[in-house]
Amino acid sequence: MKIIFTLFLFLFNLSSSGQGTFNYQKDFKEILAKTKDSTGSLSYGKLLTRFIANDTTLTRYQTLALMIGFTDQPDYNPYDDLDTEKEIFVMNDEGNYEDALQEANVYLATHPISLRVLKEKSYSLHQLKKSDSAEYYMDLVHKIMLAMLFSGNGKTIETPMFALGLADGERFTENAGMAISNKGTGESKSGLYLQLIDAVKDEGDHINLFFVIQHARNKITGEVIIGDKTKKSSKKSRKKEKKEKETNMPIPETKENQ
Repeated sequence: MKIIFTLFLFLFNLSSSGQGTFNYQKDFKEILAKTKDSTGSLSYGKLLTRFIANDTTLTRYQTLALMIGFTDQPDYNPYDDLDTEKEIFVMNDEGNYEDALQEANVYLATHPISLRVLKEKSYSLHQLKKSDSAEYYMDLVHKIMLAMLFSGNGKTIETPMFALGLADGERFTENAGMAISNKGTGESKSGLYLQLIDAVKDEGDHINLFFVIQHARNKITGEVIIGDKTKKSSKKSRKKEKKEKETNMPIPETKENQ
């Protein structure tokens, strides 16, 4: 399944290399705290209600806040979620649209802002000739991708895009119409854990894309944020350590991490 979002590729090409309005190290904890305030405008519950209703007034900043808020939800399990999301993709890829739709419904009940499964549900509905519903779920995909672009242009280590899931950088790249030549993970000089993707445009040009997934790593390793540092509260399993080593591709040197 391949759907090219020409709008996002256009916006991506227009993006400058400078830092946007969101700074992960400065803003993540502040926004997360606001999503926990049930009386505030950035309350996770309020934002989720608006997102599910496909509220057209929901801003990119608010959608980003919703994504950040989900990192504190008990159902956020970025490592284990990879398998379930892939299973739904495979069902669609093999033409089992009814099964994929059923599994997507179950998954989205606890993971309502999954970039991959929202798209897979849209595809299932499209194949089942339910175009209006398919369009609704694709609108939600659009919201997430616009929020990712809002968080950073992803073109440099200094301006990575926020990615909720471990593989959401890959999903963004594919959705923007680019192929993935290589991928891996690494840390910036400032200590942020990033996914790096070597993307290929239609004309054959390569470009490095950076996505910050520090929050996902913290969840997996059991680390908690204390001030500007992290403290490990539990040990990472050997299986997860092995997986991380297998997918590691060194971050190329730039003026930040030289």
